[in-house]
Amino acid sequence: MRILLIGMKGCGKTTVGRLLAETLQVPFLDADAEVESLHLQESGEALSSRQIFQRYGEAYFQALDRRALQRITQAFAQADFVFACGGRTPLQAENQAILARMGTILFLNVDKAILLKRILAQGIPAFFAYPDDPARSLDELLTQRVPLYKRLAALTIEVGEETPEEVTRNILAELRAYEQH
Repeated sequence: MRILLIGMKGCGKTTVGRLLAETLQVPFLDADAEVESLHLQESGEALSSRQIFQRYGEAYFQALDRRALQRITQAFAQADFVFACGGRTPLQAENQAILARMGTILFLNVDKAILLKRILAQGIPAFFAYPDDPARSLDELLTQRVPLYKRLAALTIEVGEETPEEVTRNILAELRAYEQH
């Protein structure tokens, strides 16, 4: 089984993805970790995804993201896995085609107020258009991304205040129901 988790920063893709992979006993793959690894290999510079985006900009980050996605597809062509996509990964048409071929896409849709609190706990992201108005920035991103995420996803998992373990159980139940249809 190949499961791809998509959604906004702070929706729980990495945390839930790790639990899901552990439960299913398959490898866990993370887009941000792959981007960071590629950047390190090519530049010798160890930076977080956030730092890469801030220092080198969106175009550079997107190119790394696409190459990381292609690398994962090749390396795990015959394997099952759980993959946490970057929030921007599904925005590019080329990536959408790759993701659609990779496995079952699940959109983790988190309530806006919860999402904003989670995102701001790590500081204002570089990709927020209005650093002085984070709520407006998030509103604009959600307006742009949510319809796309929903269109790409086989399943939309609504997430509120549940624990990561509860979200994982919900995903497994939704997947079982989905596979029976």
